[in-house]
Amino acid sequence: MTMTHSDFSITGTPAGQVQGLPDGEQYASAIRHEQTELVFTQAPVALLAALAVAVLVTAGLWHVTAHQPLLVWLGIQFAQTALRALLVLLYRRASPVSRSVNPRWAQWYLAGVLVSGVTWGCLGLFIDFTLPIEYQFLILLGFTGVLGGAIFSYAASMPVYIGFLFPAIIIPFQSLLVQATQAANAIGFMLIVYAGALLLIAYNYNRNIYQSLLLRHENTGLVRHMSVTNASLENEIRERQQAENELSGERRLFTNGPVTVFRWCAAKGWPIAYVSKTVTQFGFDDDELVNKQSLFADMILKSDLKRVEQAKTSVPEGRHVTAGIDYRIIRNDGEIRWVYDYTIPVRDKNGKITHYAGYLLDITDRKQAEIDLLHEKERAQVTLHSIVDAVITTDANGQVEYLNQAAEKLTGWDSDNAHGLPLSRVFSLFDDESRSSIVEPALQSLKSGKSLTSAYDHILGRNDGSHLSIQYSISPIMSTHDAPFGVVLVFHDVTENRSMARQISYQAAHDQLTGLINRAEFEIRLEYALESARSENAHHALFFLDLDQFKLVNDTCSHAAGDALLRDIAGLLKASLRDSDIIARVGGDEFGVLLKNCSLQKAEEIAGNMLSLIKTTRFESGGSTIETSASIGISMIDSGSASVTEVMKAADLACYAAKDTGRSTIHIFHSSDTELARRHEEMQWVSRLKEAINDDRLLLHYQDIVPVTQGTGARRHFEVLVRMRDEEGGLIKPNLFLSAAENYDMITAVDRWVVEHSFSWYSGRKERLLMSINLSGKSVTDPAFLEFIINKLAEYRIKAEDICFEITETAAIAKLDLAASFMHELHKLGCRFALDDFGSGLSSFAYLRSLPVNYLKIDGSFVRNMDTDQVNAAMVNAINQLGVVIGIETIAEFVENDDIMQKLADIGVDYAQGHGVSLPKPLEDMEGEMHQTA
Repeated sequence: MTMTHSDFSITGTPAGQVQGLPDGEQYASAIRHEQTELVFTQAPVALLAALAVAVLVTAGLWHVTAHQPLLVWLGIQFAQTALRALLVLLYRRASPVSRSVNPRWAQWYLAGVLVSGVTWGCLGLFIDFTLPIEYQFLILLGFTGVLGGAIFSYAASMPVYIGFLFPAIIIPFQSLLVQATQAANAIGFMLIVYAGALLLIAYNYNRNIYQSLLLRHENTGLVRHMSVTNASLENEIRERQQAENELSGERRLFTNGPVTVFRWCAAKGWPIAYVSKTVTQFGFDDDELVNKQSLFADMILKSDLKRVEQAKTSVPEGRHVTAGIDYRIIRNDGEIRWVYDYTIPVRDKNGKITHYAGYLLDITDRKQAEIDLLHEKERAQVTLHSIVDAVITTDANGQVEYLNQAAEKLTGWDSDNAHGLPLSRVFSLFDDESRSSIVEPALQSLKSGKSLTSAYDHILGRNDGSHLSIQYSISPIMSTHDAPFGVVLVFHDVTENRSMARQISYQAAHDQLTGLINRAEFEIRLEYALESARSENAHHALFFLDLDQFKLVNDTCSHAAGDALLRDIAGLLKASLRDSDIIARVGGDEFGVLLKNCSLQKAEEIAGNMLSLIKTTRFESGGSTIETSASIGISMIDSGSASVTEVMKAADLACYAAKDTGRSTIHIFHSSDTELARRHEEMQWVSRLKEAINDDRLLLHYQDIVPVTQGTGARRHFEVLVRMRDEEGGLIKPNLFLSAAENYDMITAVDRWVVEHSFSWYSGRKERLLMSINLSGKSVTDPAFLEFIINKLAEYRIKAEDICFEITETAAIAKLDLAASFMHELHKLGCRFALDDFGSGLSSFAYLRSLPVNYLKIDGSFVRNMDTDQVNAAMVNAINQLGVVIGIETIAEFVENDDIMQKLADIGVDYAQGHGVSLPKPLEDMEGEMHQTA
């Protein structure tokens, strides 16, 4: 069956069709793909059916044919069937595009079919006329059945079916001819005839499939063509409808809209020849205006008439030029309205203007908005002009619109000259450190719609090439649709502030006298060094260098000479160090040196060179030569260093040790320098204590001494305690500074302060109190201190019997004669005495007979745990019994709870003192407390 071009012909070309080709050729590729798709689709059933027939044939011939060739044939069948099944599986998994454009799928399938045809053709080799007729029939039946059934599996593609049929027929045909028997020849020719019949059937089957596929594609093309045609018609209908709507809108515009169409005669006053009905919006009747030949000039405001006349008469002769102008007209009711006049001159054949035609549009609202906007703009510009900060405004493209006076001064640009230029040209920014150009911030603000503020100072390049340090902020100017139509840039000059900040920063980090960094900055650098030691396992060395006997230079030469010496020493030391090393002035005549990545051996060598350099250098001042030396303490910084404070403390201690061992020496800090550390810490407390006394930062507290049982004692008894405030106002407990005062001869000064201020507080009070004051052993044995107390008692008019002095037991017996003399002299005046810490380590109490003691204060180490420790309770009992025997009252210290209080009552102790009884409080609080009690 052959199709011609006349078999398929429609108007238009379907999608995908190529004009000029015979029918079907434009679909050939798609049909071939679908034929291939069909054979792959039918392949699984064909493979299973063929394999089933092969198994049945093998089973039928098993008893009459040699097994080995039969099994070989069946194995080949299984192998080629498996390979073809794998090919079908791969085809199914391939993408549709790959299946449609890759011709190899059909080629691979054809190759598989050829192998299958050869395999089935080999079945003819088993035909043997010596076999029973039923077995010969079985072979022929299976063979011909497969050939016939293959039509439905392979004939969708004729090359595939021929590829199967040809080898399947030729091999058995040749085998039968070789046998050269009449029956064999007859069967062979019958097979050829059978093959021919099958081929004809397959051809017809193939043509039917082809025609079916072709018809489907033709129908698809027709549907596509109809869809395109329908879409084109619908689009044309929409366009016509839209045109009609627009035309209708234009008609309504000229009849009912705001536009007034006119035609005026080109005569004096412009008589109205035609005007649309929309002129009623101005209070006029269109028919009346035309019928009366009213003059349009009479409708124009007199002050605008001359400008309108000039605009209309300025049209060149012989040319049709439109003229658009804004002006004001007077409504019929006297109201003035702004209009836009769009005029076209109408000329005769000689080029003479006979009429003017055009339209009027009421623009009063827009004009009023423009006027208001102009006034707002003028007010804004006046405001911006008066602002101290520099202001620049831009349009939506980042082009400059306005600079106020301050902006002109800072940028060096005139506002008129800068107008229309890109902002980056006028406002050119650079990074302060790298001096690289900065991306224009105005564009960032326009893009994001957000305000931007400079996080730090920037450099502004001025028009004259100079530079300023500035800070800026940029804000977008937002429209009603939340879209920016420009930005406002505000900036100010911080050059002077920056210079001052740098100067302040420099001064904050440097010593004013020597120019070296100061202690605070040095500690920051030490912190960095400590971090690198931990993270990089580095080793650094820290020096504390102290000039020896520098005070003599100030005293003998002058402070100016001392300052000059410090500057010279600083320059000398700085010149002797590496660039990576750091030197600072950390005290009056003390320098700190940080040697980075330096071993202990190298540090000792550098320190020795420094000492030699200082010792051998002569400093001139006022005609005299100053010789000096220094002591250096070294501490090493490594990954095990605890903190900057500890490292500096170690270097300070080492420097102190160097000075202590003879000056002009080097000492390296070791962890065994504990006694040195203690002495150094005490010396620091002595220094702080002196400052506290001078700055009046000592203060008095009190703690009540109460009767153990009710009815004991006639008046309030309390002990005065001393405290110290630190530089920040915090309280420092006495155990931290009193031992240092004791060891470094400061304790008597503290006692004098306590007595003076205690007496001053007690002076003139009406209440009779018993005030206990602690005295040190050194004060008790100082004759001058005895005279001081006697004078203060008289000065403040205090009754001696109101004062009780507490002296530690060890201090009293250390110099018993002097202590006894001191106590007897004051006892004669009426003062009372208490032995503090009584019972701590003494085996004889015979000295009590020689001292005028009124109270025994039982050592708190016995009292603290007496409720749980029987030995301590026995010691308290023994001391109390001693007091009873010799007639002295007892006071228990460190009473912490009610159980201890009860034990004391059971024993018979007279008084108790401790946190369980009363907490220490500021002395000035007692007066308010007494008033509340009263």
